Amino acid sequence: MAVARFLQVSDLHLGRPFGWLSADRRADRRSDQRRALERVVREAIERGVHAILIPGDLFDEEGADAETMAFALHAFRVAGCPPVLIAPGNHDPYSESSHNWSPRLLKARGTTWPEHVHVFTSPEWSAKELDALPGARVWGRCFTSNGLSSERPLSAEALRSIVPVDASGLDLALLHGSREGQCPPSQNVTAPFSDAEAQASPFSYIAAGHYHAGTRLASSGGRSGGVRLSYAGSAVAIDATELGAHGALDVRVEFGFRQPFVEIEFVELDRRKVFELAADLSGASSGEVVDRRVMKALDDAGVGEADLATVRLTGRLVRGVRYSGPGAELKARVFHLRVDLRGVRPDYDLDVYLEKGPTTTEDRFACALLEKLVGERDPEQRAILESALYYGLDAFRLREVVPSYDEMGE
Repeated sequence: MAVARFLQVSDLHLGRPFGWLSADRRADRRSDQRRALERVVREAIERGVHAILIPGDLFDEEGADAETMAFALHAFRVAGCPPVLIAPGNHDPYSESSHNWSPRLLKARGTTWPEHVHVFTSPEWSAKELDALPGARVWGRCFTSNGLSSERPLSAEALRSIVPVDASGLDLALLHGSREGQCPPSQNVTAPFSDAEAQASPFSYIAAGHYHAGTRLASSGGRSGGVRLSYAGSAVAIDATELGAHGALDVRVEFGFRQPFVEIEFVELDRRKVFELAADLSGASSGEVVDRRVMKALDDAGVGEADLATVRLTGRLVRGVRYSGPGAELKARVFHLRVDLRGVRPDYDLDVYLEKGPTTTEDRFACALLEKLVGERDPEQRAILESALYYGLDAFRLREVVPSYDEMGE
């Protein structure tokens, strides 16, 4: 019985601008991405894998800048790096005019991908045999446009030309696409496929990319046992909503004398974790008290100095208290902090306006917005009306308007 071993990593998005981070943090986050790719190659060598599998979005866009491109090419030139198989995704599609993939354009820049790097350059399925694994084939297909695709890569029609290997062989696939019923809210559906299509496919294992959260599909029989399909998720969190740990997958497949059996192990690559927390500010009598409650929420959740956190604040501040954002000590507590104040409200008694009726300009303003709120069913519109109401009352009562009911980032 043979054991095939692979390191699966995807959605690294090299060259991501990270515009949601403060300007002084963006370069650090891009360095995190590069360290993650270097770690992938080191882990692949140390673990003795037969190949590195990259099912899409190695780069963030079609034409990576020269520095990013030079780094990626160099990263795979490390002595001992195993074969690398790349299936370009919707962010970094293949084309003859792509500075990422086109041999002609790379040559014009005086460079090329190393010989052990194989890029799938057709939207149709094609196979690459692995010299170190007789009888094993890795199948892949690429995107040729960054537009959303409705093509079903695992449909019977798309797979009609694939003839499975015999019982002693192994067929794996690299697929960038959307598993139906599992799409995260932040991602678009492209190249969709169903669980039934994945189970019925001729592949013993499918290394999937596109979703930034790691998920897996257990085999229900057919070509293999164990894990049928897995998303490794984004190697490094590229958005504040991508919670938890991020990394790659160590994929092990036993095959040869029985039905292939697939196991996976998570390999953490991102040294920063992403958190989303909540803190109640009810009764907070100063901005310093607000900071202390946010600090406690970070401490209670075990947020480290290298991590990224969003803290959603709720409750009613003592009337007159204004919070203009985290203080210096709180800002220095984590790598990136986003404070969401949309759930915070001042301690105004709104019922009194409706009870006494409008007699002053302030009363008329408050009653008009409260009437709109009563009839509004859309949550986003209600939030806008509430913020307008409280900002207006601040202007009337406190003679000032400062950002108090919105999101604040570092």
